[in-house]
Formats: sequence, C-alpha cells, structure tokens
Amino acid sequence: MIQNLTDSRFEMVKKHHTETLLKAIKEEKADEPIVPFLKKIIDIPYIFTSSSCCGRILLLSSDITENKKYSFFHKKFHRLISFNEFIEAINNSKENYLWLKVEPFIFHIGCKDYSTAERILQFCRNFGLKKAGIISAKEGKFILEVTNTVFMSTLIKKDNDLLVSEKYLEEVLKLANHKLDQNFKKLKEFENSFLEEFK
Repeated sequence: MIQNLTDSRFEMVKKHHTETLLKAIKEEKADEPIVPFLKKIIDIPYIFTSSSCCGRILLLSSDITENKKYSFFHKKFHRLISFNEFIEAINNSKENYLWLKVEPFIFHIGCKDYSTAERILQFCRNFGLKKAGIISAKEGKFILEVTNTVFMSTLIKKDNDLLVSEKYLEEVLKLANHKLDQNFKKLKEFENSFLEEFK
C-alpha cells in the first residue's frame, strides 16, 4: 500500500514537472543550450527535472547586500558577450547598485526514493561537482540541487555612477567570459556523463 502511494506520488510529480518543462520549452523560456539534455531527462522513467539554468553572465540591480527581495535582472546573457554590448547594457542602467555576476549551471533533479538520490549524489561527487545535495525529501519526491562552482560578483555602479575604469571593465569581462566558457565545457561533460550513467 505504502509503495503504491509512493509510486503514485512520483508519477504525479514527474507528470507535473514534465508538462511545466515542455510548456517552458514551447514558450522559449527554457535556456536553449540545455534543452536537448532536459528533453532526454524526460525519457528516463525514474528521474525528472524542475528549474534549471545553463549558467549566465548578468547585470543585477540590487542593494548593497544583494538582497533578493530588492533585486532584479537588468540584463542577463546565457552566452559569452562582447565588450560593446556589455558597455551598452551598463550605460542603459539607472539602478542604485549594479552588480556584474557570473553564475554556474544549476539543475534541480527529482527522483522517487533515497537510494536513487544517493546514486545521483555519488555520481556528482565522482564527476567533481562539490555542490550537490538533497534539498527536499519525502517518499515519492526527492529533489536534488546540482551546480558547478564557477562564480563571480563585483559592484560596478552606485547611484548610477560608474565606480571603475573602462580598462577594469575590459579585464573583468574577459574574466567573466572565461569563467562562463569553462562552465559551458563542464556542463557539456556533465550532460554526456549523466546520460551515459542514467539512460
């Protein structure tokens, strides 16, 4: 009886997240670089995905503490960017605090039971992803958060005044693009290895 309830809950949750994902893909709200991978996850009967991101460079409007309550995306790029579009985006901002950030790929992966969750975590550790853990646990619905460790955050404007030189912006963008490029390489390796392990 308990096993039937667990199976039923998992199937219901997987169906819901699959429908949500397919709708996001159709509306072009899912990150294009990871869409092929997410579609393949749908075909694995004992796993599903919820919110995911391939990694990005972003300009974040926020307060001094980067409080999410007061933050919004001024501009975000799920790709490498040129200096001209970087400068244009900065010049078009009028926020009190403007941060340049690089964030890594992140996946939320769901499964039915602890043994499968543990297997996924072990795979992530073996692959070299240190930031992987269970963030929700109940029979029929275990959610894991899996992310790369690439990250950067620096304040570049305050009260609509640029705080740094153009030379600094050139160098920091080179670093941001490099970090995102490394993230994408790791992402591709992760996708291939994950599908090989769990297909």
